[in-house]
Amino acid sequence: MTKKLEDMTDDERIAHWQKVRKEEQEDRQDKVNQLNEAQREAAITLFKQLDDILDVALYPHMGGLRYVTAIDLQDLHEAKDAFKRQFNL
Repeated sequence: MTKKLEDMTDDERIAHWQKVRKEEQEDRQDKVNQLNEAQREAAITLFKQLDDILDVALYPHMGGLRYVTAIDLQDLHEAKDAFKRQFNL
């Protein structure tokens, strides 16, 4: 029988969440491994392009924000993080 999360000690909760994160990462890696090489390369390229665009747009010393609204940047950043998480990049 598994302990409820609220009944666990701090060390047990830490171990629990480490196990959950590891299982999720392994699941995502299995899904990435099912992609063919072209799909994998497309995903990596898309991520790198999004990351580069955000670096330029968010930091004035690298170009700064021009015609992109703050909401657009926030949405793009959130989409990038979701994509990164889904594909374990």
